[in-house]
Amino acid sequence: MKTTTARADKADAQLRGALKEARFDDLRRAYLAIRPEEIRAAHTAEIEAHRQALQDLASARKNLEVKLWHRRLSAAEWEEAQRKRADAEEAHGAALTARGAADEALIDMQRRHARWQDLDEIRRLLRPQVRDLEAMQGLLKGNKFVEFLAAEQLNYIARDASARLAQLTRFRYVLEVDSDGGFVIRDDGNGGARRPTSSLSGGETFLAALALALALSDQIQLRGRYPLEFFFLDEGFGSLDADALETVIAALERLHAEKMTVGIISHVPELQQRIPTRLLVAPAQPGGHGTRLRIEHA
Repeated sequence: MKTTTARADKADAQLRGALKEARFDDLRRAYLAIRPEEIRAAHTAEIEAHRQALQDLASARKNLEVKLWHRRLSAAEWEEAQRKRADAEEAHGAALTARGAADEALIDMQRRHARWQDLDEIRRLLRPQVRDLEAMQGLLKGNKFVEFLAAEQLNYIARDASARLAQLTRFRYVLEVDSDGGFVIRDDGNGGARRPTSSLSGGETFLAALALALALSDQIQLRGRYPLEFFFLDEGFGSLDADALETVIAALERLHAEKMTVGIISHVPELQQRIPTRLLVAPAQPGGHGTRLRIEHA
């Protein structure tokens, strides 16, 4: 019995010592401090993490002490280092901002470059049209367009007159337009030599003028709403020799056969005899009758 009591007293003394060491006033407070298993596990993990952090900091401190090799920083040096750090952080922020702006500028430049490539392709496709429009613009400046149309019309009339002149001269002479817009004669009977119209004889000049007049008359009548279908010639036949006169009359007769009414004013008897219907004009007599008209049929 005494032994049991002694053991109980010893255990009680040990319990009180343990409570005192754990900083508990009594057993009741110790019971109140007991936590559930999951809470104790979380506390244990937190304590272990804290211990690990302390070990890591101690290791880092030891590495720093090795690197510093017992060196010390003054307060001024520490402030200078802090200032440099602040400047570096500010420069780093500015660099990040500039990089963001540069990225946006790059995206915009890439978009513009793609648009430029599209427009350049369109420009390449439109280049032939641009050349045509520039040529038209050059023609429309001043009187160039009118001069161009006049030159084209003159060439057209010259081709028509040249065909008529070739028939009138038995395909010896042809009319052409030179670079200055004037007429020249191509003498196919002389190897195609070109010479001025002033080198023609009187009869040849009349034939050339007749060919031009006929061609011009055709063009004028084509422009009208209703065809006139008539053509007048006033003199000029007196300079023709017999062969040339025969050629002219044959050409005029062909015009008449093509439903063209040809009127001729002439004093040449040979020509008058070839005209089927003639209007003869008797001039007025001084103190006598006035001008008289008379129609004759062959």
